Amino acid sequence: MDDLPALLRKVSRITFFFLSIGCVSWVVWPAHKTVFGGFMLGAIGSLVIAWHLAWKLVRIGNVSVAGAKPRSGFGFLSRAALALLVAFVSVRMLEFNLPATVAGLIATPLATLLLGLMSRRRRPGGHSTDERGEKH
Repeated sequence: MDDLPALLRKVSRITFFFLSIGCVSWVVWPAHKTVFGGFMLGAIGSLVIAWHLAWKLVRIGNVSVAGAKPRSGFGFLSRAALALLVAFVSVRMLEFNLPATVAGLIATPLATLLLGLMSRRRRPGGHSTDERGEKH
């Protein structure tokens, strides 16, 4: 759980990098503003969803450490509703491209997956029992 803030910072930086590329691309190719706008709006929504998920994970972890019974919530439903809201605003209100918006919504989970895979590869001398906290 200690790696979560660092992972979230890295994912946020990667997402902001893609947002800056989207802004520059919008200026360079204004004819494709619906594609770049949809991607950027999807990426912003994806980042908000990632922050919401991290907040929920920390809250559940704190409740578990305190020994209290965690109350059940909506979980995936709230994140799916956020994604649908982003898609609705993107397509209906701003008239952006739906596939580009969906690609933006996938950007942050993909960055998280890639960072997780890279961190597992970098672990020197890792052993399968290290993850469970077993003593040698």
